[in-house]
Amino acid sequence: MGMAASQARLLTITARIHDVEYQAQSIQNAKVQLATQSDEVYQEYLNALDATTLTIKDYEGNIITANFNNLWGRSAVDTANSYALFDSKGRLIVSEDEKEAYDAYKNAGGNDPYEFAIYMLDGGQSVGEPGGNLEERVATAEATVGENYLSSDSNLSKYKANMDELLAEFVTTSGASPDDILDADCMQTFIAGSDLDDKTLSNLKEIMQNYESAELTYKNRLYQNYGEEVYNAANGDPAYYDEEDFNYYVDLYKKIESAGGNCVSIDDYNEGNANSDAANDSEWLKNMIECGKITVDIIKKDNKTGEFSYSATSPSSDTYLGYTTTTTIDKSALAKAEAEYEHATKEIDQKDKKYDMDLSKLETERTALTTEYESVKKVISDNIERTFGIFS
Repeated sequence: MGMAASQARLLTITARIHDVEYQAQSIQNAKVQLATQSDEVYQEYLNALDATTLTIKDYEGNIITANFNNLWGRSAVDTANSYALFDSKGRLIVSEDEKEAYDAYKNAGGNDPYEFAIYMLDGGQSVGEPGGNLEERVATAEATVGENYLSSDSNLSKYKANMDELLAEFVTTSGASPDDILDADCMQTFIAGSDLDDKTLSNLKEIMQNYESAELTYKNRLYQNYGEEVYNAANGDPAYYDEEDFNYYVDLYKKIESAGGNCVSIDDYNEGNANSDAANDSEWLKNMIECGKITVDIIKKDNKTGEFSYSATSPSSDTYLGYTTTTTIDKSALAKAEAEYEHATKEIDQKDKKYDMDLSKLETERTALTTEYESVKKVISDNIERTFGIFS
């Protein structure tokens, strides 16, 4: 390559490198503008939400402000759904009194929903008081009352027979003594300490799980129909029994246990609440849900076993929980705002991906140009050295 041609090529490459760098800088500026646009779109969506209030609709169609107290506990609004609130750590949010009662009972060694209800009706006294160990008293009362109604309650008898069959099957499969396998806890203890082969242990675990399910069904039936008798037999003082309170405490314990035993008090949020009353603050709850710090779940109850489970929902899709600007839930306005936000976000994402691809191509071209620039520059340098070498 001649000297003049090399210099001309060098100038062309230099100009193209500057052009590539200018294009890259322009794209980077466009990406910054996209980020700003994304923030504006998000703010518009928030403004649409801010124009609404979180509400709950009761069975009669009345629209009521939705706060913690209206969604959870004894004062919850009566709708077709029951609701639970969870924090970002997956902990069930309950009242301060409920949290204290549950913790006190668990710390005292308690581990049964019906025993917890008796414990609460008894004034929250320690599990070992009064009149002997509560666990033993409740177990004896359940056995006595259950035996009394087995002949007259066909369902109770059927559930008990199922338990007995599974217990006998466990004993036969494990080879353990019947006196050593009295309930699911004993089964679990036996399995944990057993050196039986894997297949047998697998069979035993399945039997144990079936037994636990059968026991839940039996006890749910027993307490639904004969709860007062069991309470009186365990405590000996019918003046304290209140069926509504009893069932509430049973359900409360089961709900917390279904959440993994993890719960937190609503009062823990009072410090960051403008009114120091998070339980009654709908605006605060709406903001916490929108930023993802609190989620809403629908509570489901198995009528046969009495056990609870949770399924996620959201104010924008729920039939009874929603956002409103007047006296009716304005779901159409919210759906429009969500659709516009999703559409704008998708367009921004597509532009951003295209910019990234263009930047990648420009970077590849710049690398190639830089390599060629260095090569031509070396050719010119070598030509200069040879030319001056001739005259030296």
